[in-house]
Amino acid sequence: MSTMTSIRLPYKQDTYDKPLFADVHCAPASSPSPRPIALIFHAGGLLVGGSTIVPKAQIKYLCNHGFVVVIPNYRLAPQVSGKRSFDDCEDACDWAIAHLPEILEKQHDVKLDTQQVVAMGHSSGGTIAMHLAGAKSLKAATAFYPSLYSSDKSTSIHQPTTAPPFCFAQDFVPSDQDKIAISPADHQVSEFQLGAPPAVPQARNKWQMHVLKHGLWAQTVQPDGNLAAVDPMTRVSANWAPIMIVQGETDVVPGSGLDLAQRAQQELKAAGVREVELEVVPGAGHMFDLAPEVGTTDVTGLKWQAIAKGLDWLATHTSM
Repeated sequence: MSTMTSIRLPYKQDTYDKPLFADVHCAPASSPSPRPIALIFHAGGLLVGGSTIVPKAQIKYLCNHGFVVVIPNYRLAPQVSGKRSFDDCEDACDWAIAHLPEILEKQHDVKLDTQQVVAMGHSSGGTIAMHLAGAKSLKAATAFYPSLYSSDKSTSIHQPTTAPPFCFAQDFVPSDQDKIAISPADHQVSEFQLGAPPAVPQARNKWQMHVLKHGLWAQTVQPDGNLAAVDPMTRVSANWAPIMIVQGETDVVPGSGLDLAQRAQQELKAAGVREVELEVVPGAGHMFDLAPEVGTTDVTGLKWQAIAKGLDWLATHTSM
């Protein structure tokens, strides 16, 4: 491979036998040694998002540090519960260990070290990475501005919000046509664009904003009320992999925030997790790393420095 290789592979099927895909990225081999696997889980509140929204600078950084990066799409609410989204991500991890090595070695002459697996994610994807830190045998996990404590009904995810950008969103009652677009009859949605400019918001984007604005996320994502299923902090134990949380100081998005990150840091340490770090990014809000200059034209600012610490956390916990 002379340049970065990026391929899209199916890792499982949805209820309609339609494939769910993972994007796989790797850099040219500098040695024949097997490479560790870095799983990345995208943001979007389990309602929108997909593998393509993960910042390319972060993918490139990990690939250049020897990782093979695997970014799975996973099914989104309301067609499935958040628990099913988490299940998809567990299945993607299992697939990356059991089946991806043969594919990459045969097609690209890349070997994988399936004993060296790490995970990271953004927002709800950070929550999933933390879940896998306990559910799978990971070397480490990094959670960027994760959604935390969704089973605690006193937290912000359960409350209406007037914080931007939600305060600017108009209330949205889906029409019959909108409902079909949000929940198509022939497949389960597993990737969907963000509604941020310059994209034109679609029905699903408007619905997502309405759900978060009015504090309806929990009942939308987990209608059976089993919020522990999407709250890994209810399952913390000393067996968890080392965790780093990278949190913006001024994050006001429902479900995230510095207070929740600090609470998680304390509880992870109290539970005996062997390594726990919290990196606070001064003046940064939610999804601060999506700005196109971060990690590209700006590699010396506080935002990229914090991101690099989170990525280096993964590298230092693998033997490369």
